[in-house]
Amino acid sequence: MGMKRSRSVGPSVLAAWILLGGCTINHGDFTVLSNKLVNTKEFDLSKADRVKGVTGTDETHIILFIPTKGNITLKGAMDDAMAKGKGDVMTDVTIKTWFWWIPYIYGNGGWEVKGDVVRTRQ
Repeated sequence: MGMKRSRSVGPSVLAAWILLGGCTINHGDFTVLSNKLVNTKEFDLSKADRVKGVTGTDETHIILFIPTKGNITLKGAMDDAMAKGKGDVMTDVTIKTWFWWIPYIYGNGGWEVKGDVVRTRQ
């Protein structure tokens, strides 16, 4: 007699995969990034004071199937980072988005920008 394979393992693995599914996308790395009007013609970014490693996010939580925030944007994440770093330009920036959801229970998604913040205005 051979061993019988359990038929409940397949659906369990599939259910775990669906429930724990998520996605993170790296949208790229940028040398200089801003969503403000900035005049850098007579400003040397390389010599400016900077706040290093600032992370800004714009995110939503999904409770049951209802998001807590209507529209998440890259601009919202950049505004958050610039407010934290008290500046108007970011350098050496990485942009990511993420999303995960356990159906009808809870989920989370958003934008993240991480980099150095520079203040060009007085």
